[in-house]
Amino acid sequence: MTKLKLRTLAANPIQPRILVWVFLLLLGASPSLHGQLSSDPSQLLQQATRGQRQMQAAGIRSGTSTTAGVAPEGLSDFKLSPGSMVDIHVFEEPDLDGAYRLDDHGQISMPFAGTIHLESLTLQEAESAVSAKLTSEEILKTPHVVVNIDEYSARNIVVIGEVATPGRYPALTPRNLIDVLAMAGGQTPLAGNEIVIHRANQPPQVTEVVHYKRDVNGTTALRITVNPGDTVQVKRAGIVYVLGAVNRPGGFVMQEAGDLNIAQALALAFGTAPQASIDGIRVIRRLPDGSLSQIPAKYNKFRKGEASPLALEAEDVVFVPSSKLKSAFIETKTVLSSAASATIYTVR
Repeated sequence: MTKLKLRTLAANPIQPRILVWVFLLLLGASPSLHGQLSSDPSQLLQQATRGQRQMQAAGIRSGTSTTAGVAPEGLSDFKLSPGSMVDIHVFEEPDLDGAYRLDDHGQISMPFAGTIHLESLTLQEAESAVSAKLTSEEILKTPHVVVNIDEYSARNIVVIGEVATPGRYPALTPRNLIDVLAMAGGQTPLAGNEIVIHRANQPPQVTEVVHYKRDVNGTTALRITVNPGDTVQVKRAGIVYVLGAVNRPGGFVMQEAGDLNIAQALALAFGTAPQASIDGIRVIRRLPDGSLSQIPAKYNKFRKGEASPLALEAEDVVFVPSSKLKSAFIETKTVLSSAASATIYTVR
């Protein structure tokens, strides 16, 4: 097969300028735009490319359920992914023009040039990649390439955990974290302050932890970017159980910052009952090795201001016995089984 001759548009500045004017007229460019055009052929081509993309945005096709005739949000930031189809036009080389679909490896195969990797590139970056390939293969000396999106393939952002509607949400371009949470219906009352993001291009064990409070860190959520293919997990807030001789036994969701002490926990349970043995109040805590530990609460000391209230951890059980005699015969496992069926209360 005969290799294409090396050509340059700079060799004849009149011919490309005429071609570009005709190209602009076909696109329906306004007279006011004509007056703003540069006399430099390369700049003319760039201006023509921008005009073509604006025209194309109104009729872009989708491989997803996006409404026809509506350009996807953030088209300038759109990055190509496997399954997308691009329309490539190389000026004065019609043999290279055509529609090319990215394969599973994010590559296309062009005549003479071979394979070109376009995955995760914007349209402008794809133009540079194609131009560089044509130059490196000595097919053209100064290629002028236009790449447009003909069909796009949306990837999903997966949202799981404490959100109203967990699921997969198609996304063409990066979204900020607060938009992603809104797509999933927002956080549930049981959501904590930790959001874990797994990036699509990272190993499974590599994650990014974002500390986010709904009423405080709105600007933080706007700065965090979630890319198509990422997974967002909204962690559940810690729960502390208050059982035994209290006026409202149950489980209580810790504050989003994870702070809760024993005095606050007893207050959430509406205080101790009249028959409570406050000297026997204790905290049952599961240790990292799976064993259980019982910590005296020292209720009288912190009530008198002689000691600070014990700071609680997630899944702690505060047990208030009804009398010293009976508390000695209550097994720890019995208390934990009661926690499993306790009513959960949220306070925000």
